[in-house]
Amino acid sequence: MALHTDGTRITWIGLSINLLLGVVKTFSGWSLGSKALIADGMHSLLDLLTDIAVLLGLSMARVPEDEGHHFGHHKFASLAKFFVGAFLLVFAGGLVVSAIFDFHAGVDAPDAGWAAVVAVVSLIIKEALFWWTRSVAKQLNSDLLMANAWHHRTDSISSLGVAMALIGVWLGGETWAFLDAAVTLVLGCYLFFEAFKIFRRACADLLDAAPEQEIVEDFREHILATPGAIAYHDFRVRRVGDVFEVDLHLQVDPELTVEKGHEIARDVKLCLQQIHPEVAKVLVHVEPANKEHIIERGISDLEINSEP
Repeated sequence: MALHTDGTRITWIGLSINLLLGVVKTFSGWSLGSKALIADGMHSLLDLLTDIAVLLGLSMARVPEDEGHHFGHHKFASLAKFFVGAFLLVFAGGLVVSAIFDFHAGVDAPDAGWAAVVAVVSLIIKEALFWWTRSVAKQLNSDLLMANAWHHRTDSISSLGVAMALIGVWLGGETWAFLDAAVTLVLGCYLFFEAFKIFRRACADLLDAAPEQEIVEDFREHILATPGAIAYHDFRVRRVGDVFEVDLHLQVDPELTVEKGHEIARDVKLCLQQIHPEVAKVLVHVEPANKEHIIERGISDLEINSEP
């Protein structure tokens, strides 16, 4: 519970910072005549929506199973991550389109000196928030928080691009005003690429796609290490929000009692969850490990002679 509180707290801190930065950058951009700074401020205000989505995902994922949701509410985290990725895609696409239009239409030089100072301050604050949120996300093993951390990083990179463009305009005057559009175009392409990765992973989670093969193999290696586990098959893993669910068919000595077979299955489950706290559920179906069954279906560390 304390770890989840850490995730909620860092998200509330991020929400407050995004609100403050968004208002300051938007107002400063309007006062100083910098469209790039206004866009950067709108980016911070857009982050408010993703912070709210993350808070919703974190809170709903902890709600226990009920009559309407027999498998719990963990997918709310995946759904929130889906919207985070979608917001980023829309914003990044807008940056690219805006930069292309600015190249054709041309831009006026803003009061670049003070605008650059505002952008640099925003860069420092959002980069610090990125590393803080990333640290909490790694501690909680939370994809949702990690997606939000990268959203903070995109905002800091946005401020970096704006600051570089404004410094260039400040030093070069009207002849360097094109830097605003150039940096925005590069930044937009980078943001779109990162947003697509977040969005694609969220879609995979919602569609119950199998996780990375390294994760599956890491889970597998703890099954046959359990005393009494002879073989297994139909091993499946899916990501549900920030946790995993595993189910498998476990083959044990056919001479064992039902109670003993159940005990071995419980040991497999406890071993997997103790080593991997990110595994929320393990469903084990116990079967007899007869010779034909193992040869046809089982994955075993035993050498089995198929000859009669």
